[in-house]
Amino acid sequence: MDGDSAYQQLLREERQKHHNNRFPPTSYMDTHSDQVSAFVSKKLPQFLAAGVATLGALGLGTVLGYTSPALPDIKNSTTFSHLVESQHSWIGSIAPIGACVSGPVAGFLVDAFGRKKCMLFVAPLFILGWLLIAFAEYIEMIFAGRFITGFCGGTFSLAAPVYISETAESSIRGTLGSSLQLMINCGVLVTYVVGYFLEWNWLALVCASIPAGFFVGMIFMPESPRYLMSKKDKVGASNALKWLRGASQHQQVKDELNTLQASIEECEVPEFKAMFSKSIMKPLGISLALMFFQQWNGNNAIVFYTVDIFNDAGSTLDPKIATIIVGCVQVVASVVAAILMDKAGRRVLLLLSGALMTAALCVLGGFFYMKEEDPSVIEYLGWLPLLCLMVFIVAFSLGFGPIAWLLAGEILPPNVKGRASALATSFNWLNTFVVTKVFDNIKMGLGIEWCFWIFGIAAFLGDIFVILFVPETKGKTLDEIQMNFKSKTDQHDVGRGHGCTAQL
Repeated sequence: MDGDSAYQQLLREERQKHHNNRFPPTSYMDTHSDQVSAFVSKKLPQFLAAGVATLGALGLGTVLGYTSPALPDIKNSTTFSHLVESQHSWIGSIAPIGACVSGPVAGFLVDAFGRKKCMLFVAPLFILGWLLIAFAEYIEMIFAGRFITGFCGGTFSLAAPVYISETAESSIRGTLGSSLQLMINCGVLVTYVVGYFLEWNWLALVCASIPAGFFVGMIFMPESPRYLMSKKDKVGASNALKWLRGASQHQQVKDELNTLQASIEECEVPEFKAMFSKSIMKPLGISLALMFFQQWNGNNAIVFYTVDIFNDAGSTLDPKIATIIVGCVQVVASVVAAILMDKAGRRVLLLLSGALMTAALCVLGGFFYMKEEDPSVIEYLGWLPLLCLMVFIVAFSLGFGPIAWLLAGEILPPNVKGRASALATSFNWLNTFVVTKVFDNIKMGLGIEWCFWIFGIAAFLGDIFVILFVPETKGKTLDEIQMNFKSKTDQHDVGRGHGCTAQL
């Protein structure tokens, strides 16, 4: 019996061991659950801060998307039915002028008053711009409103990426940075959907609610720890880091705070001659080039005039419905880009983006060329413009859309980030203005097919530039990214206490 009992005990132990291998003990599951909960609680404040900041990007998206559904309504309204075509084009293109002007102003504000206060300053002005459009009785009021909303949207396009890059950890910086483009696309989609149901003036009132919501939410968010430390506010920087990292004690963020302080102490704002050093000019040149290619692939021209493009294509689908479909695809693609950003890497997504945009734009140009030669092509290829625009939007949202802004926040040296970001932002919006303004001129002078072929050539050249010059920044700290741009002499100087490395 004793032998049988021992055998039975051994058998029960083996069965229990096998069961535990298949179904982990509750204590293990609880431990794993606790780890997940701890991770979420640690990262959640950073996602929340980025989410509120990107409400400004949502507002920018409404500025970009507004004219597509609103301009046809304005043309048909009794108040503005007398407008000529040149005035219509100014309604679309004057917003980028405001955004271009915002660059130097925003660059000064983010350095002088902080990233958070800069965005809070412009939110009421943003609301005012939309109200001018909503209650416009004269075309000058619409022009003024478009200029002001463009100015405010441009300010957010500079301040929000800087704020996010300085509050997010490197492991999620790419995901949070790419959320800017996601929110811009969501803003565009909002105007497409609401514009389908509401007239242009009521649409402007809906758009005004977004900066109002941002203003309320941003009041409760912390300032950038790096900015606070640069202003010698160590207590404020510590409190901001504790909130952002989900920490309860100063000791939990002490190492990061000390690294941040050391980085700032090493930073020196360079003299004018030093601005032309390789460590500054190379990342600035890359940022400016990416801004150029981002705009000359024609994205904003397409967003501004999507309804008109479908009208020109003679599509049998309601142009406003087709526009909403394009907007939905754009948002979904932005979500995918946010997921892939810290997995696939920046260069891979840029190259894929450029290749797909080139193909889509060339085919779309070919469609319009064939339509001009034989209008009956619409009968069997009427679906092609929608397909090409969907491919183009997906490609743009995966790469050049978010990454041009993300890389600007990553590669620009922190000691000149305000000035360099201002220059990059103004350059971006200057090109936006030129592209949207000349779109109609090219269409009238050469034909709409050449609009898309020119954009396709720019997309192809953008890929060549990425292959030759753009570095991969996935998974690297801002400190490591900056060291890649420094010459051996610069790195030697850093070792002696000069120059700047960036651990944000």
